[in-house]
Amino acid sequence: MRPEITAIGRLTVIGVLSAAAIGCSGGVSGGGVDTRDSPASAPGRPTAATQPEVDPSLSGGTWTEMRTAGNGAVMLSVAATGRGEAWAVGNPGESRQSGPILRWDGRAWRSQSPPPGLRSPQVVSGTSPGNVWIFDTDANAWQWDGRRWWARGRPPWKHPALLQDAVVTGPGDVWVTGGQDDSTAESNRRPVLARWSPSGWSVVPSPRSTWPGISHLDATASGDLWALAGDWDTGSTVVHWDGRRWREVPAPPWPEGAKAEFRELAVVSEREVWVAGSILLPGSRQAALLMRWDGDRWTPTRDLPAGAISLDAVASDGRGGVWLGASNYSYDNDRILLHFDGRSWTYEDAPMAHNAPEVLDLAVIPGQDRVIAVGGNPSFDEDSQAWIWTRS
Repeated sequence: MRPEITAIGRLTVIGVLSAAAIGCSGGVSGGGVDTRDSPASAPGRPTAATQPEVDPSLSGGTWTEMRTAGNGAVMLSVAATGRGEAWAVGNPGESRQSGPILRWDGRAWRSQSPPPGLRSPQVVSGTSPGNVWIFDTDANAWQWDGRRWWARGRPPWKHPALLQDAVVTGPGDVWVTGGQDDSTAESNRRPVLARWSPSGWSVVPSPRSTWPGISHLDATASGDLWALAGDWDTGSTVVHWDGRRWREVPAPPWPEGAKAEFRELAVVSEREVWVAGSILLPGSRQAALLMRWDGDRWTPTRDLPAGAISLDAVASDGRGGVWLGASNYSYDNDRILLHFDGRSWTYEDAPMAHNAPEVLDLAVIPGQDRVIAVGGNPSFDEDSQAWIWTRS
């Protein structure tokens, strides 16, 4: 999945969400999202908590770093594609002709030659070692079948579009979301969505008709597809594809005057979905946000780690918990790698000190209990260093 790279102000975290209320009622959102069969709201309303935040304990995990590129490069996306295998991609920076593409073979990261025509890989996704896809900035796609690359073209959108995210949901099923520019003004950008099958690309109506549309996609191994749409100003929403149409899964109501932005999701099953992000409370107070769907309702996580103002990357640990990448200005470069087991929090030391490192994507390799974090220093522009952190 492709992360959004945005600067986050150094705001003091004063409150966290209470888990008092779960779910809310909703009407039909613009762009074709159906909420008629969505879960009913529970009574109550969460408020900004006043009790101290949790101070997570230090865990003993060991991380190693591999720097993949410099001069403005950033590793953007990582995907576990099988037992003992993963792929990671990033943008090229200023001194490379094409962005880095690396494959974890169970023992080490190996650089891979890009397919012809690929310069700026943005997203990698796959369901098996023989079904790995890479997407570039313009939503062009290439598929690795285990032996060679196949060019799969791009969706037949009327105007050029910039990729937002992409996900492979099965051997013959791929989804791509983007923003189409009808003119040079961002206000004229329009959300677009497409789906690939062995017969080719087809355009699918977006659940939102106005910008911003879908920003992130994720799916279970069986193809159960979920997405995030919207932003601070338009309202972040979670939507679910039921096989025929998108349905909104209403989030809990926030404290009065607050607004949330969902930044990443991890879909484990239809009864376990995690959404991470940030909430802006009245008075410009910002706090991290994490909530879990159990098949019936959302439960916001209470007692979030001290200093975390946003959770920007999330991956299931396979045991009912999650790994997270945090924006944490209270502790500078410390405590940006977090783990939540469903009850308690721990943090782990980053392998090396960087200037403002950002974890932009996470993956857990099945069969090895190995965690991978990718990112860089995007706020430093041309001085950014692209890296992969591997936990063993």
